[in-house]
Amino acid sequence: MAMDRSDSGLIKWSPNAAHDSFFHINLQHRVVQLYEPTGLAQPGRFEYRKLAKHDDLPPLTTYDWSPTVPGLVAVGTSTGVVNLLRVDDNSNAYLELGLRLSRVCQAVAFNTAGKLAVALDRVRNDTCLHIWDVSRLSGTDATVSGFPTDIELPSDPVDRLELNASVSSVRFFEDNPNVLVAGIKGQGLRIHDLRDQGQGPVAQFQTKCCNNLAIDYADQNYFASSALDQPGVMVWDRRAISRHSVSPSYTDALEQDGLPWGGALRLDRAVQTEAYPVESKNSFIRALRFSRDQAGMLAVLSRTGQLRVLSTRHEHVDADARVDGSPELLEVIRSYEMDPVYAEPNRKNDKIVSFDWITMSSPVLQPRVLVLRASGAFDVLQKPSYTSEYPFQLVPWQPPHRGRADGTDYQELMTFEPSQARDIFGPLLTEQALSDIPVFGPQKVNIKSLVEKALTSSLSEDRLVAEVSKGSHSSVLFEGASSIADKLKALRLASKQGKDEPDEALLSQLERHEKLLADTRDMAHLSSKERFAVDHTMLIRAQEGYRFDFTKNQKIVADDPWLHDVWVWVAGAEGAAADGGMMSHPLDIGYMGVHTVWTNDLGSKPQMRLSENASPPDDVGWERCLNTINKKLGIPKLDGVVETKRRHHREMCLELCVLGRSFREDFMQSLSSSSPRRESTWYTMVAAHAIFRGDTKGAVQVLKKASSEHPELLFVSLALQLIGKAGDDETKTALDFDERVACKTDPYLRAISAIIATGDWAAIADQKSLPLRDRCFVAVRYFSDDALTDWLDREVSAAIETGDIEGIILTGITDSLVDILARYVQKFNDTQTATLLLSTCAPRFIDDIRTNAMRNAYRFYLQRHRAFFFRAKFDVESTLRSKHHGRPTVPPPARQIGLRCVYCDVEFKTESLPVRGPTNGGVVLSTRGGSGIPSFMTAAAAAAAAAASTTSTTSTTTTTTNPTPRTEARAHQQHDANPYTEKMVASGISCPHCKQHLPRCVVCLEVVGMPRSDRPEQSRDPEVRRTARFPTFCVACGHVLHLDHARQWFARHRECPVPECRCLCNTRVNEELDYA
Repeated sequence: MAMDRSDSGLIKWSPNAAHDSFFHINLQHRVVQLYEPTGLAQPGRFEYRKLAKHDDLPPLTTYDWSPTVPGLVAVGTSTGVVNLLRVDDNSNAYLELGLRLSRVCQAVAFNTAGKLAVALDRVRNDTCLHIWDVSRLSGTDATVSGFPTDIELPSDPVDRLELNASVSSVRFFEDNPNVLVAGIKGQGLRIHDLRDQGQGPVAQFQTKCCNNLAIDYADQNYFASSALDQPGVMVWDRRAISRHSVSPSYTDALEQDGLPWGGALRLDRAVQTEAYPVESKNSFIRALRFSRDQAGMLAVLSRTGQLRVLSTRHEHVDADARVDGSPELLEVIRSYEMDPVYAEPNRKNDKIVSFDWITMSSPVLQPRVLVLRASGAFDVLQKPSYTSEYPFQLVPWQPPHRGRADGTDYQELMTFEPSQARDIFGPLLTEQALSDIPVFGPQKVNIKSLVEKALTSSLSEDRLVAEVSKGSHSSVLFEGASSIADKLKALRLASKQGKDEPDEALLSQLERHEKLLADTRDMAHLSSKERFAVDHTMLIRAQEGYRFDFTKNQKIVADDPWLHDVWVWVAGAEGAAADGGMMSHPLDIGYMGVHTVWTNDLGSKPQMRLSENASPPDDVGWERCLNTINKKLGIPKLDGVVETKRRHHREMCLELCVLGRSFREDFMQSLSSSSPRRESTWYTMVAAHAIFRGDTKGAVQVLKKASSEHPELLFVSLALQLIGKAGDDETKTALDFDERVACKTDPYLRAISAIIATGDWAAIADQKSLPLRDRCFVAVRYFSDDALTDWLDREVSAAIETGDIEGIILTGITDSLVDILARYVQKFNDTQTATLLLSTCAPRFIDDIRTNAMRNAYRFYLQRHRAFFFRAKFDVESTLRSKHHGRPTVPPPARQIGLRCVYCDVEFKTESLPVRGPTNGGVVLSTRGGSGIPSFMTAAAAAAAAAASTTSTTSTTTTTTNPTPRTEARAHQQHDANPYTEKMVASGISCPHCKQHLPRCVVCLEVVGMPRSDRPEQSRDPEVRRTARFPTFCVACGHVLHLDHARQWFARHRECPVPECRCLCNTRVNEELDYA
């Protein structure tokens, strides 16, 4: 097989199902190591041991493992020499197959009959596919080290194929070891039968996909290939030999779909391509592998680390259309992402660089792949089970607004008859029984007996629903918590009990935040109440008032320090922008961040931040406006720490870094004798902030005061005093400092140590374990203008790429924040926070379709949970906040009621009503006002139409469904037979589209909305004159009555007037309630 190089190496599982082993080729150290699985093989837990090592590996270009000789591995080199290695006995033994003309060996492949195919690069006047007979090595004694001394390999290959052609890939079919398929660069694929070379290739397929050949071992009629420069995959059918014996369905695929001859499935984009393509020597697709246990299951690995599994099957063909020997088409039924977070920037060491399918001992076990990470670690990934999915589709998931008052579980299981329950839950029980068992080694379980035991044991609900409501560690704290923040804190505290947590200070702020959210999301063994709190955090926060009171928001999200700090900054930005505090003619810089202010970026709607008819100011104008704003807000002057041409920009940026914070208050508390006892990390934070502001003496005072409670800080204060005395010595040298060992628990102490040792502010600005606020403050205060611009650009790009919500300090609530929040929502689905943040300035200052998408997603979330009151409050408050010069920029809500014909499903709205030409009556329809009711409808007809449709819509989008042939025929029939059809349409009695009239009253059998024969409008009873105009209908059976007829009928009856209908229309659920 050909390969793409990777520093971490390559792995391959044994092609011999009788031997459970795999090898790892380390390309950097040129070592082959053989391993044996010894127990568990499941995600996160893979047990194995090393058997042997071969450390005399030549620089290789390709490799393969013999399916008949367990320890025989062939590796090809760039010179064309093929080395046969013995890798199972630590002997470092090898044999060589020579080559007359030196060239690159591009692929090697063993068959089950002791032959080895060697694919070579093209040279003129020579064959490039050699078949060697190495069957004499099959008699090698496994108990003897190395190869026999008397063994001699043939000097020449037994077959030579493909003259003047570059063979890029080759594979043997296992069901017929004399047949192979080869990929010919620039020409396509060719199938050869080694028993008859006189006639040339048996079949030839024209394609550019001639690399990464892989054969479906469970159905060897099919094999796959890919191209170097395309992300697509082709699956071929080797039965495509003669065009005379081809089924009609396959012929149609060739002619209509453009499928190449021999193809069974074409996937133009089997893997995702990079958003920003880069030049790479590696192909888009690194490897293709078919599972040996499951037919049609193909795994594809891309160069970005994406591992996708495609499950295919034969397309359905009627029995009478089948043709014996005809190639058959395939279709993809499911695709699975084995590592969904492969593209995360902070997971570069976890990138998958090589993989192979694990050969399982039983088809009952879920298919699994062995992967090699970029870090060199082995891992096992398991294909998601589809056999256990369908029982969960029968679970009556209760909406979260139900089942709370009585404490019932909203995830309770549906109850089945005892005779049906075992069959329905059988796959689920089987998956549970096989979820955590050793499948290799001496502890390997008997799969058959285990499955039989699982299906024959008692079927109880506690086996199906894992709920640990009793004895939960968080029960006391959780039950005592009154807010969602306290509940989440209790759950996180309980989940850490009994676990050895790694030192989180070694992580960056982003990694710590993501770990907090991911651990909360992945909590297991929770009670129903605890699970409800985790699953519906957004709903509970909305009920607690999580909207636009930024001080209140800080308390609601107190469980998330990073989210809390975001609202602290927003509250500070709101206070600064109050009463025009961030305005100076012609600029309004309210809610802008450090980067947007420093780069003079007014966003996608600059006119909204400028005075009327004003043009954007130049750099001098910006400095003048910022000077005015700085004086208005009382921002202190910048001391001469660094030379700058944009002094007022820096003053404003420093203020933006500290919005919402009170450093002076923390400093005074740290020196107060009456302050409560605090952790040492709080004192180092206050001292570090003082150092960042240039107040070294203040930092020394804080640390000296803290040393009474934390003596270890005394030495830090002494060190600061020493550098303070040497501050004027320009000849002082930096100390040898390693920040990794300076402090492993406190990021601020590490920063102080770095300043003491090196005085390098760039190291502080790049210390990811510090909050972005502090790092940005240091950069703005101490970097030169050009260095600051580069640093801010780099940090904004990183925040957008990772979805770091701390980036609001840099971007403010501007267009760049939309990019950050889009990634943040993609990772954690927190549309609530994203919407609330953006609603502060969108669409007033931001023009991005994603803001509307997030807003609608949050509104629909509240609607689904029947939180109508909170959705309405959000709409009202966000509309008020969107005002610009007194006018709201959020468009008013669209009309929410529409009429729909129940026969043809056409809405009675202007955008959905067809325009009738002269041949069809020449009627053009329009709406009146904005009510959604056509202007041609009378009040009675409109009410009748509403009764007939019984359908309301909640969006402005109109979906027009094509009428059925029956309704079309009826429309034409009525149009031709009834000369009053258009009059009935104009009066609102008939549908303008299908001409179907309104339903009839089931008492008088007259069409509602039309004048009645009994002339109730002439009645002396005013009640009859009033009620006769309106229809009424039963929501259960849908039958319609005139209101006066309904009152007369139901005064004496409860059943529907229709004889065939047994609906109790007049029955009230609670008779004791008086609705009058």
